Amino acid sequence: MAQSKKKWVAFKSNATVPADVVGEEKDRKMQVGEPVQLPESYANHVVQDGFAAFCDAPKKTAPKKSGGGQSAAEKAAAEAAQKTAAAQQAVSDADLHLKSVAGTADEEEAREALVAAEAELAALQPAS
Repeated sequence: MAQSKKKWVAFKSNATVPADVVGEEKDRKMQVGEPVQLPESYANHVVQDGFAAFCDAPKKTAPKKSGGGQSAAEKAAAEAAQKTAAAQQAVSDADLHLKSVAGTADEEEAREALVAAEAELAALQPAS
């Protein structure tokens, strides 16, 4: 649907706008009062039939600086998960290195690195 002129409308009830009207792959579900820009002919149609009313374009809001919408507990949990994943990767890398140097002079050093990585991982995991 190649129409250049569009209008902003807000639906008076929850509604579904067909995908080909909004130029998307799926139908778009609209909430009451949610502004949407539609092709002029479709916008005029839904306003005339009483499903929507013309409205102004939504005002752009400044991004919030509250920390990305995560609580302190969520941030701590994400950080702990990241540390645990890094420690698990360190254990995996140390184990792989140990296997690659088995039977050489570097084997003992690689074994100590693996033990240290396993201890770090164990310290990060909750006690059972």
